[in-house]
Amino acid sequence: MQRLLGALVDLHRITGSPKVAKSGTARTALDMSDVAATVLRHIAANGPLRPAAASDRLHMLPSALSRQLNNLEDDGLVERVPSPGDKRGSLVRATRRGRALVRRIEQTEQQLLGEQLDDWSDTELRRLVGLMDRLVHDLRTPVAVAEERTRRTG
Repeated sequence: MQRLLGALVDLHRITGSPKVAKSGTARTALDMSDVAATVLRHIAANGPLRPAAASDRLHMLPSALSRQLNNLEDDGLVERVPSPGDKRGSLVRATRRGRALVRRIEQTEQQLLGEQLDDWSDTELRRLVGLMDRLVHDLRTPVAVAEERTRRTG
């Protein structure tokens, strides 16, 4: 378990590294902060949605998210649209330009990862993906459910 925890900490550090993020941003020739890119990706994947829902899901203060949304809107990457059934509320969604930018970011990330894992075989990559999927699923399982599963099987 110690080695697994160490590997998870290392993975978190690497994937959250500003140096790694800047490398991807430089490759896509983006003049955008990592936070703005994260917000845009979330809106593109989950929108249209209320800004409050995005704030909760992204674990951002509403004021910080509002600044990011304003900048993204000024750049033509997101737009606010009326909320159906709520004349005072609005939803945020990615524009065509915003979705195209997200695709470009994702293509660049895939290219970078492909270069870094170029010497991995297809079998190794499939095995890693399967294990990562299982790890993510199990880590999302509430502890009480996991304890009950262990009691029943063990």
